[in-house]
Amino acid sequence: MSKPIDNILITNISKIIGEILTGSKISDMFQFLGLIDFDKSENRMYTSTKWKRINETVLYECKSSKSSKPLFKVIEYTLSPQNFIHNPETWNSIKANVNAQLMFYGFEINDSGKIQKSKPVESFSDAQKRLKTFSSRLEDKNIHKETIKYCRQELFNENYFHAVFEASKGLIERLRTMTNSKLDGNTLVDEIFKIKDPCIIINGNLLITETEKSEYKGMRSLISTIVYLYRNPKAHNLKLYDYTNEDDAITAFTFISLAHNFLDDCIVVRFSEK
Repeated sequence: MSKPIDNILITNISKIIGEILTGSKISDMFQFLGLIDFDKSENRMYTSTKWKRINETVLYECKSSKSSKPLFKVIEYTLSPQNFIHNPETWNSIKANVNAQLMFYGFEINDSGKIQKSKPVESFSDAQKRLKTFSSRLEDKNIHKETIKYCRQELFNENYFHAVFEASKGLIERLRTMTNSKLDGNTLVDEIFKIKDPCIIINGNLLITETEKSEYKGMRSLISTIVYLYRNPKAHNLKLYDYTNEDDAITAFTFISLAHNFLDDCIVVRFSEK
């Protein structure tokens, strides 16, 4: 159940927004939104600090209207995406700070800069999990740098499908570069990981014993699975992988990272003729 908007939330949001807007921008915002500006009052003999100015107005407007709409209007006005089109880092930082407050009340600001309902958090640990970004979760997993190399923009935008897709393409590109091959997908995997005539072997693995062969086949199967699951997932309607799900994307990056770790310990013994 959502928590009612209170003075604590309004004050905390006012402090965040007060760090962003100049005094003149605050005046423009009040005028645009039709909110009272106490600093323009004839009876006022002083000028408020920025956050206190916002706080005073929003508290008054919310109390007078018995509604949270004035607060939401101020947030949406301030976090209009077009204001940050050339400053994406600032946008993400401010959005995260605002959402860190809103989530306790069952709201969040989305990527369009609009307030929407969300499941309220009730504990500190739940709040930390909610605030953790996709990229920071990957950092916790110590994902191989080659995995991240091919999808930095997609990770920044938290576009899970394209991030995983580009990362899987990057793995294939690494295999092609290592072996001078022009093949793609599992055709490439089958060609360069032949047991009897491999292009790539694990360093120190002579492919003689069953244990050595099993280890080699395991690496080949992992890479083959990555191709099947992530190289073209939309075409297969796979139930094992939902490209819109963050947890599934983390799993995909973990698999791809493991494959890169294997390749770090491999050597090229021949170049592909295909």
